[in-house]
Amino acid sequence: MNTRHQGDKHISSMLSKVWPKPFAYFEHVRLFLLILCITISLLVTCLFIYLYTRTSDQMLQRIQEQAAAYADLLDHAKRWNFNYGGVYVEKKKGTETNSYLEALGIKPDIHGSDGRMFTLRNHAIMATEISRMSEREGGVRFRLISMKPLDRNNRPDPFEQQALERFEHGEKLAARLLDKANPPIFRYITPLFVDQTCLECHHTQGYRIGSIIGAISITIPATNMVKEATTIRLLITISAVLTILFLVVVTYFLTWRLVIKLDDVQRTLKKQATTDELTGLKNRRVIMKRLEEESERSTRLSEPLCIMIIDLDHFKRINDSYGHPFGDFVLKRVAHLVRDSMRRYDLVGRIGGEEFLVVSPGTGLNEAVALAERIRGRIMNETFHEGDVQISVTLSVGLTILAPGDQCVESLLKRADTALYKAKEQGRNRVVAVSA
Repeated sequence: MNTRHQGDKHISSMLSKVWPKPFAYFEHVRLFLLILCITISLLVTCLFIYLYTRTSDQMLQRIQEQAAAYADLLDHAKRWNFNYGGVYVEKKKGTETNSYLEALGIKPDIHGSDGRMFTLRNHAIMATEISRMSEREGGVRFRLISMKPLDRNNRPDPFEQQALERFEHGEKLAARLLDKANPPIFRYITPLFVDQTCLECHHTQGYRIGSIIGAISITIPATNMVKEATTIRLLITISAVLTILFLVVVTYFLTWRLVIKLDDVQRTLKKQATTDELTGLKNRRVIMKRLEEESERSTRLSEPLCIMIIDLDHFKRINDSYGHPFGDFVLKRVAHLVRDSMRRYDLVGRIGGEEFLVVSPGTGLNEAVALAERIRGRIMNETFHEGDVQISVTLSVGLTILAPGDQCVESLLKRADTALYKAKEQGRNRVVAVSA
């Protein structure tokens, strides 16, 4: 049980070193950190969105270049077929005569000298049959389409029809990734312009060389590309989240630790600026400022205010006899005893070498004298010893109260100083009160 307690204590100690602590002087740093973390998050998010968009565009460009290569290859195959006046293939099971050629007055079938029959395959039917073969194997599908097709199988679907209409208005290609389709596909359509290969079959339809007769429609399976894009999107999202978390946490803790150190420095500087370094009491500047504030408040509210100046008797003799280190020890001990003898709302500060100023708000003359006597008796009955040195110390107190005629604290301090002078004249180790 004891071991577990020690372990918990060790963990708490480690956390206290790294976990952000509250601070007193940099209240707006939380807002600064929040804005900084949001800014970092937005910048990283924008960066990864750019990377994802760039990667997606490159993938689309890659598949579009692939589709363009297929279209170019098909166009070359079509020209090759035309240059040879078509290609004859042996009629076997599943090989049908092209009825559209017969409708155009072309006899597609011929008999060989060995008795076999051959049928003509022009560029259009060749493209169709190659596409069917590729599609059966799960590959690319391509076809020739036209607004006025001879073969009803070459009629455009809605997407292809829109593309043909846009081609009439000058567009050069149409492409679209259908990633929601089942399975996902990439559609690519490029226009076909009339040339001699087209007029072989379409000479009766009024086309002119150079006009648009149709288009090559390419459909590429995009399942792998969509999966790849999904994986990349997931990896980029995870990377973005982890990067944001890392940068935010590092920035948060480093900035917070820096602010904590600055806060500690600020606290130390404020303490040094407001506290007497030797005794830990308020320094002269602070106690005088508080005296002015209490004087104004007492005058405004018509409340009593008492001040007393305390001076250690024969302190120079103590320094000369026992040395300044022992004198400092006496001053610190006296400061502690004076502070310990006061009430919660009384104020005390060191205003000179061995002089202290006590400000007692809401305190009348008799009550202040009683307080001063209590402090004097406490010091007188205390034995100051350090090492082999052991002495007793007394003090003199000059006391006065705020009078209606006091226009500033200087008059109040002057009366208290006069009372202290009288206490010294009367033999020291006493309290002398002077009223207005």
